[in-house]
Amino acid sequence: MVFQRAYNDGVIPGTKRLEEKLIYLSSLARDVIMAVMSAVEKKSPTEANAVLAMDERVDKLNAEIQELVLSVARECPDDIVSAIVIGKIAQDLERLVDHSMNVTRIALDPLVPSGAYEFYALAFKRMAEIVIEMLGDAVEAFINSDEELARRTAQKDDVLDTIYAELKRRLRSGQEKLALEETIDLMLAAKHLERMGDYVTNICEYVLLAISGSSEDLN
Repeated sequence: MVFQRAYNDGVIPGTKRLEEKLIYLSSLARDVIMAVMSAVEKKSPTEANAVLAMDERVDKLNAEIQELVLSVARECPDDIVSAIVIGKIAQDLERLVDHSMNVTRIALDPLVPSGAYEFYALAFKRMAEIVIEMLGDAVEAFINSDEELARRTAQKDDVLDTIYAELKRRLRSGQEKLALEETIDLMLAAKHLERMGDYVTNICEYVLLAISGSSEDLN
């Protein structure tokens, strides 16, 4: 109900600004993920460095949201739950972006130009596509107070877990005879992408909290 209420007459400007900033932050997070995967797919240090600069925008916007959360909580006690939930979602969006920044290391690391790189780059791209889809659905669920969509979105994290488990098995097998440094970098990138899905699942849990007032573990 939070976002629906924000556009009705009589809702305090602070709450409306919070919601608008959160929507913008989620859009920025999506753009960062897409830019990260473009840099990884092309193995472009130039694009990777440009993406790293985008992280500052995310950090700044999250800081603005957290300050506004405190302001809304002080001025409008009736909206404190909504404000806190938005603050938590914003924090997890920032953490999700931080993990995507770590994936960018692959495009910057000269030790990864192996014959197997294309396979893993494509696998990472698929994982990122799932994260982006989940993120869009989670925000939509929050906007529309859609509990069913939040639950369906959280279930998609199982697909990321499955892909990660297969990539980890393949890397640990040594079948491609990769250098140790390559193996570590690729495994860490896969883990960061898997963790990004966990953060979207957290957002789905916050959606349920905003709707019902009670917490639930969707992992």
